[in-house]
Amino acid sequence: MKSEDSEGPRPRATNVALAFSVVLAAAALRFAPFLAGGTLYRRDAGFFFVPWRLVLARFFASGEAPLWNEWMSAGRPFAADPNAAVFWPLSPLLLVLSPTALALANAVLVLGVFFLALRRLGLSEAASAAGTLVLLFSGVFQALPVYATTCAAAAPLAFALAEAPRLASGDTMTRRRACAFATLAFGFSALGGEPAVTLMGAAAFLAIAAAAAAARGARIGAAARALLALVLGAGIAAVQILPAALEVARSARGIEMRPEHGALFWSVRPSRVLTLLEPGLTGDPAGDAASFWGAGTFDAGSPYFEDLALGLVPLLLAAVAWRDPRGRAAVLLALGGAVLSFGRFLPGYAMLARALPVVRYPEKWWLLVTFALAAAAAIGVEGVFFGDGEARRGAFDLLRRGAIVLAAFCGALLALAIGAEDFLRKGLWAVGLGAGEASGAAVAGALRSPLILGTLSLVLIAALTRFVARNRLPVPFLAAVLSLLFLADAARRVAGTCPAGPPDLYSRETSAVALVGRAAGHGRFYDDAADDTPTVARRTREAGGFDRLRPAAGVAFGIRYAGENDVDRMTAAASVRFARGIASLRWGEEKIARLRTLGITVVRTPASPPDPAGVVELGRFGGDRILRIEGAREEFTLLPAGAGTVTVEERRGSRARLKVRVALPAAVLSVSRTFDPNWRARLDGVELALRPADGFLTAANVPKGNHEIALQYENPAFGAGGALSLASLFAVALLARPPSRP
Repeated sequence: MKSEDSEGPRPRATNVALAFSVVLAAAALRFAPFLAGGTLYRRDAGFFFVPWRLVLARFFASGEAPLWNEWMSAGRPFAADPNAAVFWPLSPLLLVLSPTALALANAVLVLGVFFLALRRLGLSEAASAAGTLVLLFSGVFQALPVYATTCAAAAPLAFALAEAPRLASGDTMTRRRACAFATLAFGFSALGGEPAVTLMGAAAFLAIAAAAAAARGARIGAAARALLALVLGAGIAAVQILPAALEVARSARGIEMRPEHGALFWSVRPSRVLTLLEPGLTGDPAGDAASFWGAGTFDAGSPYFEDLALGLVPLLLAAVAWRDPRGRAAVLLALGGAVLSFGRFLPGYAMLARALPVVRYPEKWWLLVTFALAAAAAIGVEGVFFGDGEARRGAFDLLRRGAIVLAAFCGALLALAIGAEDFLRKGLWAVGLGAGEASGAAVAGALRSPLILGTLSLVLIAALTRFVARNRLPVPFLAAVLSLLFLADAARRVAGTCPAGPPDLYSRETSAVALVGRAAGHGRFYDDAADDTPTVARRTREAGGFDRLRPAAGVAFGIRYAGENDVDRMTAAASVRFARGIASLRWGEEKIARLRTLGITVVRTPASPPDPAGVVELGRFGGDRILRIEGAREEFTLLPAGAGTVTVEERRGSRARLKVRVALPAAVLSVSRTFDPNWRARLDGVELALRPADGFLTAANVPKGNHEIALQYENPAFGAGGALSLASLFAVALLARPPSRP
C-alpha cells in the first residue's frame, strides 16, 4: 500500500487527462439535454436558485454591488444571504453563462476536485476515474445541480478530506501544505452558500485528522493543525460569514424556525439505507400512488435527496475496500454520516434539534455518505485490479463472497416478487419502506425487473471472479464486464431524474406575466394563496410544470414582490410575520388595505368576486384572476396625504436619491422597503433617523421645506469581513511558502 505521504511514480499527464476525459464524456452524456440548450427548472432551481442567479447577473451587468435585493420581500440583504452565493468565485461567470450553465460548471468542478482528491490518496488514474464515475451516477448527484449552493459548497470538500491524513505527516513541509490546501478548500466551500454542507465537511475533516494522528501518535499537533485550517478557512470566507451571521440573528430562520419544520422533518428513515441497492424499493416518486408506495418513508414528502442509490457494483467494490486502511476509513466515514442522517430517529436528537433549529436537513449528511462510498469504491477498484500478490487475491475473494451474499438477498426478494406478492408488500411496509394503498401485485410488478437484472448481474460477477482467480479468464475481461454492468444499471437508475426544460423557459413571457409586468409599473406584485398547497399544485399543472408568477420565479421577468407568503426563511422575521398575517386574512377590505400599504399594485388570487372598492379585474388565467389595486402607496410617499411631493432622482438596488417638498410643518417619509438597520439616510447631507413602520417597512420624519434625501445600504460587516478574508489569504500564502534556503 502506498503511504499517503508519497506521491508514488508520477504518471504521464496524458494518462491523467485521458482518465478524466472519460469522466467528462460520461458527464456530457448524462447532462446532454442541458448541453443541447435545456434549462434547469425543477424544485429549488425554478423556485429560487435560477431566478436569484438572474438577479445577480443583472447586478454584474450594471456594475452595481449586489448588496440589496429589492425584488423580494420588499427588499432584503442580498449578499448577506449565503444562498445568493455572491462571493462564490464562479458566480461572475454569470456575465457569460446562464444559471443552468453555471450549475453544470459547478457539477463538473465537483467531479474534477473529487478526481484530484482520489489521486492525492495515492490511487491510480483509472481507479480515480472509476470512483468519480460512481459519484456522477449516484442518486445524490442527480439532485446536486438543482441545489446550486449545495453543489458549490460540496465541490472543494473532497480535497480537504484527502489532505487530512497529511496533517500527521512526519515532514514539516507536507504538514504545512496540507493545512494550506485544506484551508483554501474550506474557505471556498463556505463561500459556496451552504453552511451546513461546509460544517459537515469540517466534522469529517476533524474525524479523519484525529484518526490519522492517533495512528501515528501525533494527536495534539495534528488536531491543532486541523483546527487552524478550519479557523483560517472561516477567515477566508469572513466576507460572507460575518454579514450572514448578523442577518441570521434577525431572520425568521434564526428566530422563529421550529425544529419540526427542519431537523425533526428532513430526516432519513433508517430503512431507506436499503435503497442504496435499488431506489425502486420505495416505488417511483414520479408516478402515481400505485407506483410510489414509499411516500410515508420520506418525512418531508419531497425529500432533499429522492434517491440514495449507489448501485450493486459500486457497493461490492466499496466492501472490497475494507481490506485497505484508506477503504476502512472511507466506509467508517460513510457509516457515521448515515447514522447522523437519521436525525429524529436517533435517541436524544429532538432535544438537540430544539437547541439548534438552524440545522434544517439531517438528510444532507447523505452527501458525505455518497462521497465516502464513491471513494471506497475507487479504493476497491485499486485493490482488485491494481493490487499486488496476496492483497489482490484477497480482494478477489472478498468481491466474490460479497457478490454471492448480495445475490442471495436479491434472489430471495425476487422469489417473493414472483410467488409471494402480498408477503413482499407486508415486508416492505413492516420495515417502513411502504405506506398507502398500493397492492402487492403493483409492488411486485415494479420490482421484478430490477431484481431479475440485479440477481443475474451478481451471479455473473461471482462466476467471473472465480474464473479470473483461477486464471481461466483475463482480468481486463472482468473489468470490462463490471464496467458494462455498472453503466447499464446507472443509466437505468438516473434516467429522468434531472429533467431539462426548454431553452427559453426563463425568457418566454406568458400572457399573465406580460399583463402583470405592464400593470405593476413601479409597484409590486402579490401572489395570493402562494402558501396553499392545492392551489400551488393546480397552478403548476396549468402552467405546464413551471409557474412563472410564483415567488420568486417572477423576478426572472422583472416582477418585484412584497409581502409574499412563500418566503425564504433568511427574510427578516418581522417581514415574515407580517406576510403570514396577510396570508391568513380572507379576501376583502382589510387584506386590500394592507396590500396598499405595501405598495402592491397587482395581485393574483383564486378568490371569486365581489372585490373591494378600488380593485379592478384585468384578466383571468386558469383558476386565478389578475387584479389591479388602485390607490396603492408609491415606493416613496409623504404622509399624511397632501403633505407634499416626492420626486425620485435615482432608484438603484442599494441606493436612492429623492427631492422632497414638505408643505406641512412636518411629514413622514414612507419607504416601501424592509426596515434594516444598515440602511442610512441623509437629509441635505445630515444623518436622518430611520425607523420601522407599517409592520416591517421603513419611515423617517422630514421637516418642512425643500430637501434632498439620499438613501444608501451600508453594511459595515462586508468591509470588516473583507479585510479578514484578505488577511487570512495572506496567512495561507505564508503557510504554504517553501522554507527559505540558507
